[in-house]
Amino acid sequence: MNWKKNIKEARTEVEGGTRLVLINFYRTDDEASMKMLNETLKDEKVTTLIEREAAPVLCNIAEAAGIAKEYRIDLTPTFVLADENGRELERWVGYLPAKEFREQLILSKGLAAFHLERHSEAVREFEELIEEFPDSELKPEAEYFLGAAKFKLTGKTDDMIGIYHTLMIEHPESIWAKRCSIWARTEREFRPFVNYTGGGSAGSGFY
Repeated sequence: MNWKKNIKEARTEVEGGTRLVLINFYRTDDEASMKMLNETLKDEKVTTLIEREAAPVLCNIAEAAGIAKEYRIDLTPTFVLADENGRELERWVGYLPAKEFREQLILSKGLAAFHLERHSEAVREFEELIEEFPDSELKPEAEYFLGAAKFKLTGKTDDMIGIYHTLMIEHPESIWAKRCSIWARTEREFRPFVNYTGGGSAGSGFY
């Protein structure tokens, strides 16, 4: 991994581009932090993805207490995605195996792009997560924000309605299905889906 020397160097590297600063806050006496460093962050697919999406920085909170305080770090490991000004956009906390880390990074990069109103980029990230990791626990959230990002791009509600139907069929118990239920525009959107036989809420009148 091509770790940057400090946050300033990482900020300079991402300036004007689509990559973001990725800060890994860790402690050497923390088992989860060291497992991330020695296993997950040495996985080839993980390192390739990180270097595609971000300029990574290691921050040992024992040596950089001021920076840790500035970013309100309570637990390690904590990963923060920041823009070229060092402003935090997204974060996640705790140990993750390689596959789950890749899923989280793609989702968080999409969410960060969404916050920055780079909606085409957000769409690409969410679609990548959905296509590459169809069984991911993060897929419902990616689908929700995919619909939102497409709406931001076009101003049309068709994509939002389509995502609503997808979530109600594939992930009816997900909090993201509940959150997008408001996207149903008329009572017709709640008609029974008589062809669905998979059980669950989607088969009992929600469509």
